[in-house]
Amino acid sequence: MKCQSRKYKLHRRHRLANRRKGLMAQRKWEEKAYIELEVPKTFSFIDNTNEVLEYFIKCKSLLHNKEKVQCDLSHITALSSDAIALLAACANDESFLGKQGRVRGNAPTDPELLKLFIESGFYNHVKATKVLKHAHKSDTNFFHQESNYQVQSDIAKKACILGTEHVFGSSKPFPDLYEMLIEAMSNTNNHASNNSNVNQFKWWLYTYNAPNGHTMYTFVDLGVGIFDSIPVQIFKKIKKSVGLGHNTDLVSDLLDGKIKSREKIDNKIRGKGIPQIAMNSNSQHFLRAYIISNDVKINLKNKAAEALEHNFSGTMLFWELANNDAIQRVEI
Repeated sequence: MKCQSRKYKLHRRHRLANRRKGLMAQRKWEEKAYIELEVPKTFSFIDNTNEVLEYFIKCKSLLHNKEKVQCDLSHITALSSDAIALLAACANDESFLGKQGRVRGNAPTDPELLKLFIESGFYNHVKATKVLKHAHKSDTNFFHQESNYQVQSDIAKKACILGTEHVFGSSKPFPDLYEMLIEAMSNTNNHASNNSNVNQFKWWLYTYNAPNGHTMYTFVDLGVGIFDSIPVQIFKKIKKSVGLGHNTDLVSDLLDGKIKSREKIDNKIRGKGIPQIAMNSNSQHFLRAYIISNDVKINLKNKAAEALEHNFSGTMLFWELANNDAIQRVEI
């Protein structure tokens, strides 16, 4: 009994010492100053891909080193809906934040950019005051986060109608767009990380009705990315025997359907994955259409592939919907 009592007291002493040590370390970390990190002045992932990607990589590295980061947006001169969507997704992603990283930020000082930022609904997805959360303008912005891998057809339909009412004055979903959103949701399961948390948000969809009559759609999936997904990895192993250089060399095969973008278990879902998205993006009503994944940026309008300077651990799909008939009438 005495021996057990002595062991218990020793164990308890060590446990209390470790607890004190942990509390001291936590207090020391709480006292650390935030590292201010200015976002690129042109804060657009579509228009300024390499610089914005480099920023997020630097931010992630600091967070994984248990630093506290202040994202400074005060000085930006250009802001796009796709960058807002990516910022919200990263701010809620455990693999981006690290085990003990902490991030906070401010807002643009430019009045128009501030209005876009506040009304987007961004503050509904981060810690913010009720005033900022209520500033969301839902008639022009639809910001959805999804914690499941299932296809959400009602969300796709809602996003479509928000855009078609704005662009065409019609409450009917645009079939080409609806199909692409369904395909994007279907593909997220294959792009998931092996370390994906059950409570992680699996994908984000941001729909923005711009003042110029166009609607921007941004779909973000922070998994491993298309070119690091299992189906593409299998294809890459075969291609290596004939001298595969860069992931851009796979783009043509990917868009043509020679590489499966989904595994067999998903074949029950109607559609063809990436090839379906590539085909539908050819519609005249999409002024711009892009896929950014890993170290590749694909222009879906002309099928051009650009090699990026850094790796984006995820996939972004972007479309700009416009009434091309009206545009042509104006040009005439």
